[in-house]
Amino acid sequence: MSRPPRARQPIKDAALELFVHRGVHATGIREIAKQAGCSEAALYRHWTNKEDLVSSLFREHIGEVVSRLDGALASADTFESRIRAATKAAYALYDEQPLVFRFVLLVRHEQAEFLAHDHPRMPQDALTEAIAGQVGDDTRAKVLAAAAMGMFLQVAEFVVYGRLEGPLERYADQVSDLVLKLAQP
Repeated sequence: MSRPPRARQPIKDAALELFVHRGVHATGIREIAKQAGCSEAALYRHWTNKEDLVSSLFREHIGEVVSRLDGALASADTFESRIRAATKAAYALYDEQPLVFRFVLLVRHEQAEFLAHDHPRMPQDALTEAIAGQVGDDTRAKVLAAAAMGMFLQVAEFVVYGRLEGPLERYADQVSDLVLKLAQP
């Protein structure tokens, strides 16, 4: 029998907090269950193991980012306004949910290896599509999307790790300006 989604939320919240503060590999199922106020068996009713929980959390939050990006891109009518809206939407999401952002930063490379097998839609896909519509060349669009993602993530990491003062949203225009300069012919 499947449990209602709200029964899973305390476990997901506990896992995020522990993964961010202690590290994914240093956090065990027992600690997650204790932090969530449930038994280990309750956790296993929802996920087969810790790796399944990590993957599930990553997919959920990457899906949320893609959804926000797609919505922001669809809501604007020019290339410039799409880039600005997408940057602001993504940074706002991370400002609202800093633990989620730090978790995604921690596990993105490890999870990318596992996700390669089923190819879910990722943030860089949304960005590549938006840029391809502007530059027309698929290879150039992918390179520009990679560069844009690098700028976006490095600024975000600087905020997360205290090299720049937050919130992230305050840097959205500067990052957007740089992406737009890169996309010029």
